[in-house]
Amino acid sequence: MNLSNQQLLDIASKIAKKVGKKLAKQANGKVRTKSIDKHDIKLIEDEESEKLIVNYLWKKTEIPILGEENHQETEFLNGKVWIVDPIDGTVNFSRGIPISSVSIALWENGQPLIGIVYDFNHDILYSGIIGVGAFRNGKRIAVSQNQKKSDSILFTGKPILAQLDDSVIKQWFGYFEEFRKVRMIGSASLSLCFVASGNGDVYAEDHIQLWDFAAGIALVQAAGGKITYEKSNKNKFSYIVKATNGQIQF
Repeated sequence: MNLSNQQLLDIASKIAKKVGKKLAKQANGKVRTKSIDKHDIKLIEDEESEKLIVNYLWKKTEIPILGEENHQETEFLNGKVWIVDPIDGTVNFSRGIPISSVSIALWENGQPLIGIVYDFNHDILYSGIIGVGAFRNGKRIAVSQNQKKSDSILFTGKPILAQLDDSVIKQWFGYFEEFRKVRMIGSASLSLCFVASGNGDVYAEDHIQLWDFAAGIALVQAAGGKITYEKSNKNKFSYIVKATNGQIQF
């Protein structure tokens, strides 16, 4: 299939909203738990939502898909690939905290191209194509113009692969001193959407999984920001990620 980037974005947006609206009806803390470990939880809703997204994207585009729930054999560095997180902010969702999203990205040759993040709790769709622009419910968004850390908000988090040793704690306290505020909301995709929208200024997180940030960094770049990401040493899909408004040196 020879589909344009806009057509691909429209296809992914449609299924993100369909799945998100279904999840919104369940977003009351009454969920079906598959497994729980020290820092994370897996839900039946994750699996069901991913299956709906994967089946739809494959039927409409025939582009390979890397999903959070089924990713072992997928090659994502060659050609185009969808990267899907059916519920980003699963712990929030499981407890009825309204900070979670459906996240779908399209990458090409290991680089972000398209990002879609649907905040189903508030019916807000973030969408963007790098080189074209980023949008919030159809209205163009842009990163902030803040130039000082002391005027800025940093979004971060503690991914399940990180260890809270002295160096990490020291780094976090350094952030508290440098930035006006530090926010940890439990959803990388929405954190990055807030940077893309100019509500925040910087996002940084170490050892975060690809599907957690793949759509969000596409949106930040599409909105005029600057992104960096490099492989970390935790597993095949873990990265060290930074995204800024392009004005702040970080």
